[in-house]
Order: sequence, then C-alpha cells, then structure tokens
Amino acid sequence: MKGLTTAVIYRYMRCSKYIDNKSCEGAGTLYTDKLEQFIYEQMVEKLKDFKTLTGKKKSGKVNPELAILHTELAKVEGEIEKLVDSLTGANPVLLSYVNAKIEELDNQRQTLNKKIADLSIQTISPNQADQISDYLDDWENVSFDDKRQVLNILISQIKATSEKIEIIWKI
Repeated sequence: MKGLTTAVIYRYMRCSKYIDNKSCEGAGTLYTDKLEQFIYEQMVEKLKDFKTLTGKKKSGKVNPELAILHTELAKVEGEIEKLVDSLTGANPVLLSYVNAKIEELDNQRQTLNKKIADLSIQTISPNQADQISDYLDDWENVSFDDKRQVLNILISQIKATSEKIEIIWKI
C-alpha cells in the first residue's frame, strides 16, 4: 500500500455573524474537539466546589426573579444584536453613537449575568449536583441531549476566540 496517506479531519466552529455579514472580526480558528474538552475540564473543576454543597431540595417551581432576569437579559442581547446588524455601511459619526450604546448595553448584560449567576447558585440542589457529577464521570457515554441539559444547568454563556475562552457560569 505505497503512496496511501491518512487524512486527519478536524471539526471547527465559525462565527455566524462573521459569515453572514462580516459584522464582527470572527473568532479565529476554534477546533470543536479541543473546545469541548476544555469546557468539560472546566465543568469538572467547577463541580468540585459542590461536593460539600448543602441546601434545600429544589422545588418544581421556577424562581420568578430569575425568570425576569433571563427575560431582561434576552432583551438586552436582542438590542445589542440589532445594533451590530445595523453597522453595515454606517458612517463614523453613527459608529461612535452605536459603540457608546453597545458599551452601555454590554455593561447591563454583564450585571444581569452576575445577578443570574448569584440566583442560580442558590437554586441548585445537592441531588442535582450529584446527578451532574455522575454524568461528568461517564461523559463519553452520555447522550447529546443529556450533555446539553448539563450545560444548560451549569453554563449561561461561552465566549470563545482562538486566543481565549470565557465561561459565564450559572452556578
């Protein structure tokens, strides 16, 4: 079998905003497998704090304050997205106004994310932490939907570029 070579296939992520309308600089090259492994390691590390967690049993009720904060956050993120989408063909004066408004909205978003994280840590129960730990112990065999549920419980947002990865935790 002379002359045969083995091809290595990499999966990588691309910024949809960059692909659609070049409204951001792009994230650089993000290899999916490496990103997923990093996120997994960070979740394992984060859950170490919950090995000694004590607290009340989680009720079936949704925290109304948390729901309101999530709604406000979605509204702020929607406003930011509209402003970013409107930048195509903008003149320098308009750009300065839009940048100032985006900065203001980004500060609001950061404040809301912190409030959500603070409230969310109060709502995770010891049983939930144990269940998540069990999933992480057997992560390779966990279904995609279960992995997504674990991520939804633990992580609010992941901001990634080829230079850095920032995880905004719910807990």
